[in-house]
Amino acid sequence: MKRKLIGAATLLMLSGMAWAQMTPQQQANLPISDPNSPQYNTVYLPSLENAAPPQERWADRWGAIATDADNAKLGAVVDMTSEKKAKRAALEACKKNGGANCRVDISYYNQCAVLVTGDSMYSTARGATVEEAEKLGFSKCRNADVNCRVYYSDCSLPVRLD
Repeated sequence: MKRKLIGAATLLMLSGMAWAQMTPQQQANLPISDPNSPQYNTVYLPSLENAAPPQERWADRWGAIATDADNAKLGAVVDMTSEKKAKRAALEACKKNGGANCRVDISYYNQCAVLVTGDSMYSTARGATVEEAEKLGFSKCRNADVNCRVYYSDCSLPVRLD
């Protein structure tokens, strides 16, 4: 038993000497999994310097305005997940508000919309902001009517998923 212990100790000393006799170049060429590698049991963390930033994911959101011009009724919705859903919900809102002949005037996504009324007509417009949509709506109204004013405005903006 004593001989086995002496033999094991000798082997351990020799393996340490063999590693100590390796050049830094030889040590660097050892695989990380090799116990003689200077990087053995180290955690590998890739450099964050060149890492791409995480991709943001966004979901479109739709809005729509439906009106019954004969009865001056309005239905409007925002934050819908599809154009079809937005149009259907706007028509339903118009009918719920008393409209009999509702029709969709405008649908839009990831932007804003307005309904501008004058003394004898109305117009709808969309834009990146409420102000931009109002500017377009007023322009349409003032070309054909007087006493133009914003009757409805809202935005349906994209939603960040991450």
